[in-house]
Amino acid sequence: MTEATIDVFDFHDMRPYSDAELQAAIDRMVQEPVLIKMMKWVYPGLRKTEILEMFKEVKSVQQFQEEISAPAVKVITQMTTSGVSFSNESEIEADKAYLFISNHRDIILDSALLNVSLIERGIPTTEIAIGDNLLKMQLVRDIVRCNKNFIVSRDVNAKEMLYYSLRMSNYIRHTILEKNTSIWIAQREGRSKDGDDRTATGLLKMFTLSSKVAPEDALFDLNLRPMCVSYEFDPCDLLKTNELLHVKLFGKYEKKPGEDFLSMVTGLTGHKGKVNITVGNPMDIAFIKMREVANKNEKFRILSEAIDEEMHRIYHLWPNNYIAFDLLNGTREYKDRYSNIQRIAFVNYIRGHIFKLAFSRKKLGLPPENFNANAREILLQMYANPVNNKRKVEGSGRFESTMTAQDQDA
Repeated sequence: MTEATIDVFDFHDMRPYSDAELQAAIDRMVQEPVLIKMMKWVYPGLRKTEILEMFKEVKSVQQFQEEISAPAVKVITQMTTSGVSFSNESEIEADKAYLFISNHRDIILDSALLNVSLIERGIPTTEIAIGDNLLKMQLVRDIVRCNKNFIVSRDVNAKEMLYYSLRMSNYIRHTILEKNTSIWIAQREGRSKDGDDRTATGLLKMFTLSSKVAPEDALFDLNLRPMCVSYEFDPCDLLKTNELLHVKLFGKYEKKPGEDFLSMVTGLTGHKGKVNITVGNPMDIAFIKMREVANKNEKFRILSEAIDEEMHRIYHLWPNNYIAFDLLNGTREYKDRYSNIQRIAFVNYIRGHIFKLAFSRKKLGLPPENFNANAREILLQMYANPVNNKRKVEGSGRFESTMTAQDQDA
């Protein structure tokens, strides 16, 4: 192995800010007009002087989360959702550190909603993995590092990647086993665009780089727990559809400058309907199966498939998911899972989205041939894929509803 290009045990540039570093970050943030605009959107009744005073009173990362971040997320959920529910959260014990591997829909809220719930229950919050591609603005970088985010390096060449991955692995193991602090990380790089949640085996391999024991033992030590977030409406579904249309028609999609920031803002401010977060069960059976095989790649395949199955099992399905499945397949198989009013409302939602895309088609650089049909298929697939995945997990094609009576009546 060639000499490392970085110190794989030096976490200074990637870890969250310490309490001692917080004040300098706040001093930078309050100079940014964008911060004031953001806070005024969350708290329209506050004057600029009151916002500045709110920030300057903060003296610790915990105080920043409890007095700035958590209340802001609560206001955002009140304005943009029809309620947030949690399932199986009692499984999280206050004195244990976990490696939460989550599906990924929204850049900010997926992990923020979990941390707000933990704060409300008096449980220490998690540290959150975030890609440096999202941190082009110093303001955003400061906000997330004040909020217990640690930085994943994306823009590195293949030669450097091993060392950055090793440093990440060392940091995660250090945080869980030595700091006794939980980690939240997405199951693969980037958000799921098509609603088909899959775990990257490369991510699981990265976790084991920091240990010399067998992969199953290295992973078991990290107290791994799958978790799943589901939104009734994905506020970024239009942006994701545009991206998927480009990939389908041209084989690739190149993001424009500022597009990640637009996704952040859209995810925070857009309507989401109901939201659910579910904590999955431990992967004990998968670890037993891993010990029964010798091939390392097979071990990681077993675990990734087990995580996927658990996520698909616990994914909270909404009426929209069932409606999308029936519309996509030309059936009424799940007509008992939604009302006619819900079906009509969702059909109109999809039509409205297709109209918005068609209106911007030329600007987006998309051809007119079969445009509406392609956009419709991609949008419906996005909402139907969680149903497809749950069908495969349950085997029979029909399964117990994950909806409550309130969901059906909504």
